Amino acid sequence: MYVGVFDMKERLVQMQKLLKEKRRLLEMFEEDISRIERDIEQLETQLSNIERVSV
Repeated sequence: MYVGVFDMKERLVQMQKLLKEKRRLLEMFEEDISRIERDIEQLETQLSNIERVSV
């Protein structure tokens, strides 16, 4: 019985660590996505300005 409880506690600790790692990865992805969206907006603005000047 005690071995089973220990295994469950160890699994709980492992799952908590995994969740923390996954949340950090999600945060990093969201930051990357925000940067990419911002870069796209800047490029679209630059392109739009160039097209106005060319016309």
